[in-house]
Amino acid sequence: MNFEFTALLTAQAPEVTALVTHRGFNACWYAGADAASSAEGRRLIARHFGVGDDAVFMPRQTHSVRVAYAGEDLDGVDALVTSRRGAVLCINTADCLPLLLVDTVAGVIGAAHCGWRGTVAGIASRTVERMAAIGADPSRIVAAMGPCICPACFEVGPEVAALFPAEVLVEPSGGRPHVDLGAAVSLQLLASGLRHDSISLPMACSMHDSRFHSVRREGRDLPYRTLSAIILNQ
Repeated sequence: MNFEFTALLTAQAPEVTALVTHRGFNACWYAGADAASSAEGRRLIARHFGVGDDAVFMPRQTHSVRVAYAGEDLDGVDALVTSRRGAVLCINTADCLPLLLVDTVAGVIGAAHCGWRGTVAGIASRTVERMAAIGADPSRIVAAMGPCICPACFEVGPEVAALFPAEVLVEPSGGRPHVDLGAAVSLQLLASGLRHDSISLPMACSMHDSRFHSVRREGRDLPYRTLSAIILNQ
């Protein structure tokens, strides 16, 4: 299994290590991938971060708005937070937006899976709230977004578009509406108290950039996912 990745938050928050994996790597076990292969992916993540397998926290995501602390039941969870150093928080995506967050002063990190359903329901805001409950100050939180579907590619029906604020919609002339998922998540983060200059927008479009997995590009039966991970350095 290839283990290539792009680092995130390196300049903004050297107190954490964060990354997003490239195609050729997979650790998601619930989308149809071979169980042995996805288990090997989780072991590679643990070895890369220098932790035991039990320090890698990876929820079974269901497009919910459930936020869990590392160590809680992770079934049906779409965001994680912790103040535990040496805990790796992982999110799997394949067009949805992976969001990584850190307050380096408080020593609190978060990771959220922001699909359109979760974004409409406020998953980013809820993640910030759970971080604040264990000592984070939203005004200190730095946020980085991994690869997700871009506004040019994210065409939706009018019933979905109606769920988003008008300022994140793109209305092509004579075409169906498109959604700017990064802008929608940014609005939630700003409303939660983050500073504008502390928010990094999506690093790439998952459909345009073949380094990353995309259900829309590769098909709905895609068994692999791009993994985004963050750890408080020990």
